[in-house]
Amino acid sequence: MSLADLKKKAAAQTRKKIDVDDFIEDATAYAQGQSILSQTKQIQSKPSQQKRKKNARPRKFKNATFTLSPEHIEQLNHLAEHTGFAKSRILRLLIEQIADLDDDNIDALLASLNKPTHLKPE
Repeated sequence: MSLADLKKKAAAQTRKKIDVDDFIEDATAYAQGQSILSQTKQIQSKPSQQKRKKNARPRKFKNATFTLSPEHIEQLNHLAEHTGFAKSRILRLLIEQIADLDDDNIDALLASLNKPTHLKPE
C-alpha cells in the first residue's frame, strides 16, 4: 500500500443534502429509540430487507458465556453425543430440573455438591 492509497477520495467528501424536516424527524426518531433512517430512506430500501424484518422470529434465547473445566466439557460432549441433544439444550434441561426442586431438595443437593469427594480418608 502506498501513501496515495491513504488519501481521501473526492467522492467520499460529497455529502448528501437532506431537508431540514428530514433531519428533525431523524433526530426525533433517534431520541425515541427508533431507527434514525428517514421515511424516504426506508421507502428506498430493498423490499426483501423489509420482508425479512417483518417475518423475523423473535429470539427466545440470549447468548451466555461461562467457563467449564476440560472434564466438564468432555462430559457435556459425551452427553450430547449419547442423547443427540444440543449442549445448550442439555444445560437448559438441567437448569429446569433443579429449578423445579423445592428448597429442601436444593439445599440437600448443594450440600452434596460441597462435599469434597476428591479427598481420600486417612
